[in-house]
Amino acid sequence: MLFIIYPEFEDFSGNIITDPTLTVSKYGTARMWILADEKTEYHRNKIIVGTRGFFMEGSKKVGECEVIELINLKQNFVCLT
Repeated sequence: MLFIIYPEFEDFSGNIITDPTLTVSKYGTARMWILADEKTEYHRNKIIVGTRGFFMEGSKKVGECEVIELINLKQNFVCLT
């Protein structure tokens, strides 16, 4: 099953990295956004602190993450990458 959850990677001060020329650190945090409104209820019943998942590029796993905080499950949560 495919989930469209978009990461906004943070720097070590917790600010969103907006400069596309910067490289994202191998370890850090990201604010995660559920992009498909129709999937919000599904995720609300599944995502808890400690949930683990993967960053994907097509069928390739390019990173992994763990939920460390739920901010507002209607829209976003934070993952440790």
